[in-house]
Amino acid sequence: MEDEENIEDELLLVESQLNGLQDKIKTLLDQQEELYERQAQLKALLEISKTSRDTSNSAPSVALEDWSGKFSWDSQADDTRFNVFGISSYRSNQREIINSIMSGKDVLVIMAAGGGKSLCYQLPAVLRDGITLVVSPLLSLIQDQVMGLAALGIPAHMLTSTTNKEIEKFIYKALEKGEGELKILYVTPEKISKSKRFMSKLEKCHHAGRLSLVAIDV
Repeated sequence: MEDEENIEDELLLVESQLNGLQDKIKTLLDQQEELYERQAQLKALLEISKTSRDTSNSAPSVALEDWSGKFSWDSQADDTRFNVFGISSYRSNQREIINSIMSGKDVLVIMAAGGGKSLCYQLPAVLRDGITLVVSPLLSLIQDQVMGLAALGIPAHMLTSTTNKEIEKFIYKALEKGEGELKILYVTPEKISKSKRFMSKLEKCHHAGRLSLVAIDV
């Protein structure tokens, strides 16, 4: 009896130890699975990092240009600003914007109403050869701008539904053949989208190299 009891006790002990080992094995297997998953994640991250670094190294660097420096048109621009527009000094960022436009860059300008964005394209329009096209959705704004420019002696016109036939004929000749004085032309988006005749004249103006700038003033 005593031997049987000893055997049973030892058997229980062994079974208990086996159960303990099985629990440990299960825990280790779970840890192994987690480590495999983390290993895969780290390899993927490393590959992304290498690809990003290679792309960054191969991409050309973009140098920021200083538009506040000196340019060949500075003297003429200052003279036009003061003697034609009657403005004694530039407002914030106006000079940099004008310099970038004069350099032939495409420029997006976001300013509050009354911030002086009109000068940013009107002054280059006067300085550069050719015609500047200004697209604006507000007829009242167009009328005010054209009247203001005309008062300054700048050849500016608008081509809208209210334009009389004589002025319209003059504008089309200026666009197509370069006849007459026209520096700034204001139109509405509707004129561009609906008038095939206007777009035909504008295309001829562009092909002839007389379309200097295009500004969208909203």
